[in-house]
Amino acid sequence: MLRIFLTVILPLVLPTVGYALYVLVVERRRREAEEAHSPAPWWATAPWPWLVFAGVAAMAVTLGSVAMTSGVPPHTPYTPAHVEDGRVVGGGASGN
Repeated sequence: MLRIFLTVILPLVLPTVGYALYVLVVERRRREAEEAHSPAPWWATAPWPWLVFAGVAAMAVTLGSVAMTSGVPPHTPYTPAHVEDGRVVGGGASGN
């Protein structure tokens, strides 16, 4: 169930939640600027700083999770794919 949540549900719901939060923040800042009779700052209405920050954060989380959950121990020998008795045998890390 956790696998379904992490691979299907979360990638579909997370962008929607992020967009909803962005819209709430921008509208609140626009309302505050209108009440103060001043123009809203450029960063309050521009999505680019938020998108860059979200992209860097997503990249860091992805790289960190891949580094922590995959791979083989250091100095593990690699055996390339080869033909054995007329059949192709897949390669990969080979243990003792």
